[in-house]
Amino acid sequence: MVEKYSLEILNRPDLFYQLINNMTDLVFLTKVHRDKSLSYVILNKPAKDLYGLTNESFGKPIQEVLSSNAYRIVKSKYEEAMEKKKPIKYEDMVTISHLPPNSNKEVIYWESTITPVFNQDGECTHLLAIVRNLTEQREKENEIKRIKDGFELVWNSVADAMFTFDKDQNIVSVNKAFEKILGWTAEEFAKDKSIRFIPEEEKENLSKIIERVKNGETVKTHEVKRITKNGEIIYFLGSFSPLYDQNGDWDGGVVTYKDITERKKYEDMLKELALHDPLTGLPNRTYFSQCLKIEMEKAKQSKLLLSVFVLDIDHFKEINDTYGHDIGDEVLKEFAKRVKKAIRKNDFLAGIGGDEFVILIPELTEKANVIEIAERIQQYLHDDWIIANEKINITSSIGISFYNQFELDEKTLFKNADLALYEAKEIGRNNYQFYNDQETG
Repeated sequence: MVEKYSLEILNRPDLFYQLINNMTDLVFLTKVHRDKSLSYVILNKPAKDLYGLTNESFGKPIQEVLSSNAYRIVKSKYEEAMEKKKPIKYEDMVTISHLPPNSNKEVIYWESTITPVFNQDGECTHLLAIVRNLTEQREKENEIKRIKDGFELVWNSVADAMFTFDKDQNIVSVNKAFEKILGWTAEEFAKDKSIRFIPEEEKENLSKIIERVKNGETVKTHEVKRITKNGEIIYFLGSFSPLYDQNGDWDGGVVTYKDITERKKYEDMLKELALHDPLTGLPNRTYFSQCLKIEMEKAKQSKLLLSVFVLDIDHFKEINDTYGHDIGDEVLKEFAKRVKKAIRKNDFLAGIGGDEFVILIPELTEKANVIEIAERIQQYLHDDWIIANEKINITSSIGISFYNQFELDEKTLFKNADLALYEAKEIGRNNYQFYNDQETG
């Protein structure tokens, strides 16, 4: 309740007018008549300009000078202040038909404070309304909200997985694509700091990336792999960008992951095709050559024997001519399976074209090991062959060379085995021969 001495300003109209007209807030002094009707006594210039009121508006019931909607709101709030016998504050959004000078805003946001003024008998005689224009503030807030909503719309609409992390490398937020692809929500990361989706072998590389981001660098298109909630490995192209606080200090980062798993599978498939025979699935000549170079270097260091077999199917052209190429393809596949079973686990079988195959036999302690393998291959091939209901007799000739003179190169070692194969065919096929050795099996 306003004290008696606060009414003294009403007896100094010159001082009162000077005060209120210098205010940017709108000031309304309203008289409360005995019949509870309301009329304006004083309005400052901003208030007059806003509603297009003049001095002729004073003394008239306010419902005659305000729009029906404005009057309804004002009357309701004035009655609330009188009933509560204390100042009330409320916010309102109003569409203005009479705009103040230099204003192009049709919608204005107000914060109004209504203070009831009482006489000595406790009767409310006046209501003082101070109305503050919050339009600029609210528009800024709405713009911030609009930008935030727009960002969230984009954030959650992009197909790429995105997340932000703080300077302690804790995940702060994730988008919908992240949840869909990797399976975790931001709430799960907030509750459980132990969640890890970075494979162990990737952690060192990630630490280097984070250091670059801390130094203000944006790391683009860096290939990474991550673990989903259900344990699947996903390959991404990751982009890492720094985030800063209001003081310009590094405060974490934002990461975008583009899923390239299908592309990686396709690349792996191409590599597989480039290094394997499409019919038998065996490694091809290129793959064999790569492995042979590695094993030759190992043999040179360990001083253990290394052997190369070159073998083919005897009279394979006749099989193709007699039974057709489809049967011939099945023979090749079955031949590869039988030879694979006959060799040791660490031996390397490859198809190098047509019906010709090659075997890399590493880590041999004696020549007898090679003889055992060659004879086992011959035995596996002698078992009955039934291909597409056709009984076919299959034999193979084998040429064998050794890498025990460490100055030999890969091509010479392979050539030696090929010469031994030629020798095996010359003496009647279905046997094995060693390079520069007349011993037969």
